[in-house]
Amino acid sequence: MGSRKRKFVICHLAFVILSLALLWPVVRCPGWWIWTPGAEHSDLAVTHWPNARFTRRALWDYGRFPLWQPTITSGTPFAANPLAGLYYPPNWLFLFLPWLPLEVGFNLSALAHLWLAGAAMYALMRRGFRAGGWGALVAAVVYEASPKLLAHLGAGHMGWVQAWGWLPVVVLCLLEALRREEVGRREQEAGSREQGAGSRKQEAGSRKQEAGGERRFAILAGVALAVQSCADVRMAVYTLVAAVTLVLMWVLRQNSPSSTLHPPSSTLHPPSSTLHPPSIICSLVIFLGLTACQWLPMVALLPETTRASMTMQDAAVWSLPWRYLVGLLLADHGGFHEWMTYVGVSTLVLAGVGVGALWRKRGERWLVGWLVGLLVGAVWFSLGENGGLFQALWRVVPGLGLLRVPPRAWVLVVFATAALAGFGVEKAGSRRCGVGSRGWRRTGRWLMLGVGMFPAMLVAGYWLLVGVPPLNLAMFGVVTPLAAALVGFGFRISRFHARADLNPESMKPETVFGLAAVLLVAVDLLVVDVTLVETRSPEDVFADGRAAAEWLAAQPGYFRVYSPSYSIPQHVAELYGLELADGVDPLQLRVYADYLNRAAGLEPQGYSVTLPAFPEGADVRTALKDVVPDVEMLDRLGVRYVAASFPIRHPELLECGVMDGVYVYLNRLSQAARPAVGAGDVIGLSDGTVLFEYDPWAVYAGWAVSGVTVVVLLSGWVVSRKLMKGGPIRDF
Repeated sequence: MGSRKRKFVICHLAFVILSLALLWPVVRCPGWWIWTPGAEHSDLAVTHWPNARFTRRALWDYGRFPLWQPTITSGTPFAANPLAGLYYPPNWLFLFLPWLPLEVGFNLSALAHLWLAGAAMYALMRRGFRAGGWGALVAAVVYEASPKLLAHLGAGHMGWVQAWGWLPVVVLCLLEALRREEVGRREQEAGSREQGAGSRKQEAGSRKQEAGGERRFAILAGVALAVQSCADVRMAVYTLVAAVTLVLMWVLRQNSPSSTLHPPSSTLHPPSSTLHPPSIICSLVIFLGLTACQWLPMVALLPETTRASMTMQDAAVWSLPWRYLVGLLLADHGGFHEWMTYVGVSTLVLAGVGVGALWRKRGERWLVGWLVGLLVGAVWFSLGENGGLFQALWRVVPGLGLLRVPPRAWVLVVFATAALAGFGVEKAGSRRCGVGSRGWRRTGRWLMLGVGMFPAMLVAGYWLLVGVPPLNLAMFGVVTPLAAALVGFGFRISRFHARADLNPESMKPETVFGLAAVLLVAVDLLVVDVTLVETRSPEDVFADGRAAAEWLAAQPGYFRVYSPSYSIPQHVAELYGLELADGVDPLQLRVYADYLNRAAGLEPQGYSVTLPAFPEGADVRTALKDVVPDVEMLDRLGVRYVAASFPIRHPELLECGVMDGVYVYLNRLSQAARPAVGAGDVIGLSDGTVLFEYDPWAVYAGWAVSGVTVVVLLSGWVVSRKLMKGGPIRDF
């Protein structure tokens, strides 16, 4: 095995080992559930597990594609809901095949996508940014082991975790397309000055090869963005922001022969100041075509949902408070996933070095400008209604509110910081680090001394005046000096080589520096990560409401169940085949939400992810204990049983028993005969009124557009392969 292949295998093995370390509780118990320590609920149980199990039942038990889901909110369009995950290819490997236990499938998917995050970031740094091995490895560790990612994984946001690793892939493909386009244009300019037919012919062939490479990577960028969008459409929006700003910075960058993104031969002529648009347009067309199966049904359904009428306050929910920016330095161990801001103190120190090193090279200023701009913009946007940027964009950007939860933009902060930290390791550990003049070196030494000493003195003072410092403060006081000392060692590597007669067989100083940087960053992040994820046994996960659900499933006839306290969770209802009139889903039909809220004894509400709409911050088990439901309206929905965690006083509700703290009531109005509710893709009432009738034309239209796109891509690939075998590449 060659040296390059050996390094490749070792690095990817490191990403696998890091994935196993991050999810060690899952490695120990593969059939258990990923969970946030101490949390009562998880989106894995609320949404993703029931959706995946329902998809399995529809495909393998009933032999049909799941267009409509009757199990929650009395029925809802399923294929139009992005949370269904129907069009994300890895789900068909891990989740939808019937012979793999669903819990094991989710755990394997989490492990695979953690590996993807590290491997994709490593590839971007090595091939896209032309960074060295150690710098790329540090960036990959920062991106893969991000506490933000692990916190969302513990919260059960599987789609978000799956989409995380595709951001570097899109950026890498786009960079390659832009670079090849520029190289081809430069060769064309050089060839136009050559004399003779032979030179012009050779130049034309080279230009066509570069154009073919440009199209190939532009197509790959569109495909990668489409795959990411099928995992989580909101993450794809942030990736699109990164891609668009990258293109703009590429156009506006300054010419420099020292740019890391160009080979030496490409600096003979200045880069063009204009961008040839077909590559970017090609990526967008491919993206829109492949994802039409998802976005077309969603857009068609959106006017019928409560999400289309969200206010700015609804969209800015969980805006990041200013005080949580301190979390950049002091980790929030076991903290709230939406407000998790820690990227690693060691990462910040290395990123600062990377900013300084890149900025000193004129040819790389566009890159540091893009990364720092991405970082600052994402932090500002994450503040939501606390920062001002979100409100301004809300007024000028149509559909911005559909993203909801501004702190999700923090993925761009992690991405930019990881890349800058990788550049910091690359520059500090280089033999030709180019630390600047004597004045700059003196300033840098004092700055590193201050960065290293202040946290240590702060922790020592806290210990003397208050007592034993908390873990996050202790880590701040220990990791920061170590990172500063590591950077100082990296800047002196050239002196080690100049003064020492190094044995080639011994470990080189840059190897020691790189390995130390990887270990320091990994330990810094893992100390936080272990507080964000735990496992729970299936018995514990299904314990809540299981006795009541088992009793209800044994009752004869067709009926629905309503719970004003979420006493029959959706994963438990799915396990026992119950249909719920209530439910939790971010994409709700407006007409049904208004009806059920009135039936629950509430006034029609604004946007809410729950039905009935619980007050913000209230305990769902007791929030509606003083609200009397309208039993007649529930009866028209086919609700025969009501399950609550509190007693309900109503003459038409007959108590059937109390099962593990769940009060189960029989609706006297519905016990005589089966209600004439709608079936299939209709939500109807027993009196013949139709609340909603779903027409899946947009689903079929989306399939047609996506199918045509796939056929065109495959046909183009086949034709290009035949042309390559038969002779020189031709334009087609």
